[in-house]
Amino acid sequence: MTKPKNEFDTFIDALTDELIATPDEHLLEGHDPAAVQANGLRLLQSAKAAAGRSRMAAARAGYANLKSRPHADAPVVSAAEARRFIAQASNDVRFTVAARNLGDLSDDEAIKLYAKLRSLQPGDDGTMK
Repeated sequence: MTKPKNEFDTFIDALTDELIATPDEHLLEGHDPAAVQANGLRLLQSAKAAAGRSRMAAARAGYANLKSRPHADAPVVSAAEARRFIAQASNDVRFTVAARNLGDLSDDEAIKLYAKLRSLQPGDDGTMK
């Protein structure tokens, strides 16, 4: 079943069909094809540069926002405590911990994984940290 078109879509379709059917010579009448092409390429490059600047500005704003947020200090926990917590978390349905041998984790890796898992635990008010 075809979705009914609104008047604007019908107009755009008719305009597009008319432009496609128009011979190139008629469209370029009185203009140098090379100059038209060069101008089109210049406009395209300008649009690409503007889009890149816009994406960069958005990325910088996001990074500045991220840097301005207070972040939790690294937890003070021993590697043994971290491994115990990870072992418990691997049996907890709230966490998905990849199957791995906890003995293969270095102390730093175990503490980092512990910190990540702790950050996913609900806070006192029931919301996620």
